Amino acid sequence: MATASVGAAPQTVWEGLREDWLVVSDAAVDGCEFAALVNYRRQRLEAITIRSDKGQSARPLLLLTETDPTKFLAGFWAAVLEDWNIALANPNWGQQEWQSVHQLIHPQAVWGTAPPFPHSSSQLPSPPKQTSPAVLVPTGGTAGHIKFAQHTWHSLSAAVSGFCQQFAPEGGPFNACCVLPLYHVSGLMQALRTALSGGQLFIFSFKQLRHSLPTIDFSAAPAFISLVPTQLQRFCQDRQANWLGQFKAVLVGGAPCWPDLLSRATRAEIPVCLSYGMTETAAMVTARTVGDAQGEHSGMAMPHAAIYIERSGQRLPVGEIGQIVICSAAIAEGYYNAPSAAFALPGNFYTDDLGYLDAAGCLHITGRASGKIISGGENVFPAEVEAAIRQTGLVSDVCVFGMPHPEWGEAIAAAYVPVSADVSAEQLQSALSAPVGKVDADNVIAQLSRYKHPKQWFAVDDLPRNAQGKLNRKALRQSLTAG
Repeated sequence: MATASVGAAPQTVWEGLREDWLVVSDAAVDGCEFAALVNYRRQRLEAITIRSDKGQSARPLLLLTETDPTKFLAGFWAAVLEDWNIALANPNWGQQEWQSVHQLIHPQAVWGTAPPFPHSSSQLPSPPKQTSPAVLVPTGGTAGHIKFAQHTWHSLSAAVSGFCQQFAPEGGPFNACCVLPLYHVSGLMQALRTALSGGQLFIFSFKQLRHSLPTIDFSAAPAFISLVPTQLQRFCQDRQANWLGQFKAVLVGGAPCWPDLLSRATRAEIPVCLSYGMTETAAMVTARTVGDAQGEHSGMAMPHAAIYIERSGQRLPVGEIGQIVICSAAIAEGYYNAPSAAFALPGNFYTDDLGYLDAAGCLHITGRASGKIISGGENVFPAEVEAAIRQTGLVSDVCVFGMPHPEWGEAIAAAYVPVSADVSAEQLQSALSAPVGKVDADNVIAQLSRYKHPKQWFAVDDLPRNAQGKLNRKALRQSLTAG
């Protein structure tokens, strides 16, 4: 296969899959054995289909929670080839997450570990009308309320096609070293990029890489690895940055990447490529030039996407902050069994992110609409305050959030991981107040407006983040309040 194609059917891709496509923990998975496993699972699904009520109008659903990557991918291929809906799940979800899953889906088959589903599905809403099988990718699980973005083979392969055009317009296979969960969109897309382009998929646990770096020959095709900022930071801290130099690009997303980390990656000659995307967009929709660490932006729209900035339904000109809207063939059809205004216009996704486009077309993200803090009538966006605190060089991680306050409504609070035991809240406050310029002889320009300064500071050992590096602000706020 020379290049990815939006029109390539699953059966066509499966038949063209190379025998050495999958490598898990430095051990090649035999192509014949993998094909046999997929065929065995296809037979199981076929048997379930035959036994089920032939009069049912809804397509059957497989819930996939396998922890073993080979079994996970075999289950995924079996479901796709048999035209089943497939829902991906995190095997490590807690009770609250599984309760929300039970309210959304009722699978005909479960492969992997999951709590029992209720026998009756009468309380579930009617499944949405579908013209093609759905690939349900979970999102929003950090606060315990799961949603499933309803993708299709078409939307996922459209994202793969855009990736190929972005990084190798001349065509050719891609290899990927995957250290992210396959049930997450960033892990799943790495598998699909390699499958549709004719490349190889190398799967390792991040913990494994931190202890022992494998020797992989990527000379035959360009290779990529996707990391969240905290993973990139640990590579730099462990002095393993040289290993990342073999990749065509180290794709970094999932959370903002702070300037100091980008500077360290540049000095280590890591080919970092910052990106912006989400589950609903099948991962990346913007990308920066590989190795570009200058300026705070998320790059330009990739070939398969367009970015707009809107406010009250009106598109905004360059430089004005508003709601980020993404238009792409890779957009999910909506949330499964959970209608949302974010998908009001087909092919468009109205994100919860705020930002603006500069004159060059680069996207700048300023915060999240739902995450803003209103303190004393002023709107404060956590991302801006967090960036200012990181730039002091006194913290290795930080989270800014709102705490209830009788006078201001909300007080700005910051939980931080100090770089050393002697870093105090007073030092951080002083660093934020330090002048960076002058208006005139009597007025100086501080790094951050005074009303945006945290009023409460909490030194912590670490911050609650999920596998993709996203902060669980709700859990952090609850734990600090209880403490």
